[in-house]
Amino acid sequence: MFLKANTIFSKPLNIFFCWLMTLLLCLTAGCSTTQFQSSSDRKNASEQPENSFLNENTAPAVDPIYSVQLHPVSRPNSGPIIELNSSDQLQLTFESIGFESRSYQYYFTHHNPDGSESGLSEDQFLEGFSKSNLSGGTVSRSSRPYYRQFSVQFPNRELKFKVSGYYMLHVEDSDSGDLLFSTPFFVFENEGDIRSSAKTIQTPRQQLRTMHRLTGHYLLPDFVDQPQFDLSFYFVQNQFWGRALSADELDFSDPDEVRFETSSEETFPGDYEFRILNLNNISKIRSSALEIKETDDVTKLTLFDDAEGFTDPVTAGTPSVFGASTSLNSIYLNVEFRLDADIEPDDESDLYLVGDFNQWSVDDKHRLRYDSEMDRWVTKAMMKEGTYRYKYVLVENGVIDDLRFDTLFQNVRQEYHAFVYFRDFNEYYTRLLQVNTFYH
Repeated sequence: MFLKANTIFSKPLNIFFCWLMTLLLCLTAGCSTTQFQSSSDRKNASEQPENSFLNENTAPAVDPIYSVQLHPVSRPNSGPIIELNSSDQLQLTFESIGFESRSYQYYFTHHNPDGSESGLSEDQFLEGFSKSNLSGGTVSRSSRPYYRQFSVQFPNRELKFKVSGYYMLHVEDSDSGDLLFSTPFFVFENEGDIRSSAKTIQTPRQQLRTMHRLTGHYLLPDFVDQPQFDLSFYFVQNQFWGRALSADELDFSDPDEVRFETSSEETFPGDYEFRILNLNNISKIRSSALEIKETDDVTKLTLFDDAEGFTDPVTAGTPSVFGASTSLNSIYLNVEFRLDADIEPDDESDLYLVGDFNQWSVDDKHRLRYDSEMDRWVTKAMMKEGTYRYKYVLVENGVIDDLRFDTLFQNVRQEYHAFVYFRDFNEYYTRLLQVNTFYH
């Protein structure tokens, strides 16, 4: 029904037509009585923020895959880094929700330090089959819900890496060929000697937060003749591989050693905080949770409110093991998070929950929605029993602010990695000569 702009109605007719037009719009668009409100409900996937926690090639796990973990064997908190031609192995573990048998394949790609593919063919960087099978899995002892656990260690007798560098591991469904997740790891040569450290500085532009400026010294191996042209250096904080900073201040005055550091404009927050959620024992959680509801499908857990400006910080590098329990007796929980934050819903900002449970992915599935009745921001996550680090992050105009809800605690221990890459023009790829893990 179209109306002319100059049509005039009496007051009763005006009210009637306003009501009618509203009803028609609701029927067309699909009105909802839900109490959750957020401007992001109107956003499409192309407007989602760039996920700076993750390396650009990382693909977070999609249903029915959960609890993805990749780390050196027997060192679950360490970064996925191994030495070339050594006894080092990485262990991949993930789980598929459901009882039915599933079959997966995994394969690898080789990359440059900036994330682009190196151009090496599989036979140049890999000895073994281009794709390896993971089938069957081990069925959980828990039945609410059932899940299957898949695990593999590599390199192994059937698979070996020929060259060093930055790699990606990809897992896909064997039947459909759909990619289920991708995650990075690193293979280094242990060439040359490296030592690194962090200097604490105060920067007014960062609201007087404690900042770390990183520096390193690299003793050159004999085969590096032109370090000023062939070497590049990177630093990463807390295994956020997508936030690697290039060391752009280099000193080549010593013919045997390179000194490298980030500029004064490129620093890391020295008081970066994580919130901690301990889900290791559901029977003990009952006393600290707001509500636990057991159903035939999955146990629902509602946590007490998290408050803006109140955090009990724990950092990477501590003795605790973070991530999902690998026990087949452990169960999955549908966990509801509630945040008491002084932020009004609008068209320019959104809140997200990120953590070990979702590979630090800023995704729509874990976006918080404002509950007007509770005056809280709310979201849910499927999580297995375990211990998790997590954060609430604010996204404004596509920019991620993960420091917004920190409480500015001092002397928070941070984990760092320093990487030394060598552009080998004889081999036509970039080698990873050395990696150094350190804390401050």
